[in-house]
Amino acid sequence: MSKVRFIIVFCTVGLLCLTADLIAQNTGYMGKRVIVNFGTEFSPAWKRPNFSNNPNFQCKWYSFNYILSPGIEIITHKTGTAGVVYHYLNTKYRTPPKNNPLNDGDTIWIGLPYEEDIIEDLTAHGFGIFYKQYMRYADGRAPVGPYIRLQFDGFFFKCPASYQNRTITMNDKLFAMKIEIGNDFLLFDRLRLSTGFSFGLPFGGFKGLGLDNEWGDIFNWNATGYEQINEYARSRIFGAYWLGFTVNVGFLAF
Repeated sequence: MSKVRFIIVFCTVGLLCLTADLIAQNTGYMGKRVIVNFGTEFSPAWKRPNFSNNPNFQCKWYSFNYILSPGIEIITHKTGTAGVVYHYLNTKYRTPPKNNPLNDGDTIWIGLPYEEDIIEDLTAHGFGIFYKQYMRYADGRAPVGPYIRLQFDGFFFKCPASYQNRTITMNDKLFAMKIEIGNDFLLFDRLRLSTGFSFGLPFGGFKGLGLDNEWGDIFNWNATGYEQINEYARSRIFGAYWLGFTVNVGFLAF
């Protein structure tokens, strides 16, 4: 078992064990403790590539990306819940082309022919584990009211392994943490609607951020040319994660 899988299994088992212990000490909400959720997080693309295949919606100021996150949440005590989610992200990202002189560290690129950047597709799957604390001062009680949510996430994806042969792919990953502030509303004692804003900190994805602006040549240049393609894929996950607006629909199942 790889280190990544071990970490995922360890964190998940630990969370479930803690949750089971806390559940034994409370009766949940009206006798129910388990909530099935389907959430979507929207984030601004701001003139970066997004999921759309329509060029009229690509690289515009109003462009956005989304992350789909179904999951299960368990009421652990009177003012807290914990849960796990699955992530799905589909978008696009920009990389330098194969024959761009900037890809050759020994080439002086000024005055040489310049090719257009290439747009690559990106599909990332992932997981998240979280704890949500409801605000006592605002009469918050799980699973209703204003809350603060802390979450650890992991994203896994494939991308071209090199500029020269983009048919050969490599596996990569990006981990991150975020804090979300929002409010839960319960309808008919079963249906829950949630809205919130989140701020995330990815553990990587910084190196490829400069390509999408006029100073990208300076930001991304190093002794061996541009950063590797996976850094641009990571930067797009970074852009879709660091700031988000969340809409969630949940069902208090049992």
